[in-house]
Amino acid sequence: MLAPIFIALNVMDAYLTKMALVAGAVEANPLITSIGSSMIAKGLIAIAVVFILYWFGKERVLWPVNFLFSGIILWNSAIYWILTFPAASLYYD
Repeated sequence: MLAPIFIALNVMDAYLTKMALVAGAVEANPLITSIGSSMIAKGLIAIAVVFILYWFGKERVLWPVNFLFSGIILWNSAIYWILTFPAASLYYD
């Protein structure tokens, strides 16, 4: 049950990052700048991470990681909302 949530959260993170980058945000994670906001790449990396965690019997790590990614998604949503909110353009023009 945790693995599909982890993969979905990663894809959602990639999508929201892409939307925020289009709106003018900057990627803060230097490890991700090489793959950008590719949802396919993030999904494949998440699938690989899930397989590795299950291979080594460490799938319980997905609980805190899913919680962390939920926070990242909320952050990306807030940044996107702030950058696209019409009143925000009053301060940056």
